[in-house]
Amino acid sequence: MKTTLALSLVGIGAVATGALGIVLPAGERIAAGLALVVGAGIGVVVLAIGTQIVSDTPDDSPEGYASVFLVAAALGLLGTLVSLALLWRRTAGQRTDGARTSAAGEG
Repeated sequence: MKTTLALSLVGIGAVATGALGIVLPAGERIAAGLALVVGAGIGVVVLAIGTQIVSDTPDDSPEGYASVFLVAAALGLLGTLVSLALLWRRTAGQRTDGARTSAAGEG
């Protein structure tokens, strides 16, 4: 169950990144992918540290590794979402200017 939840969290991060990328201005869409890089980086660091901790315990069961994977996925998703929020704030002016340009062109 933990592995299923962890993979679901990874998928949620990918969907959130894709959805945000769709609504970003054309020149900024590729930047949304960087949020996935941040999340993946956090996840790899947590996996590296967590698996070392689990392997050092006398009872290094598969359950311990599943827990590490879940924590890594959750922290990776958090990093992805924070990165997406920063990107959304950074592009606020471009989105507003683009909306004004579109509205002016329609009228």
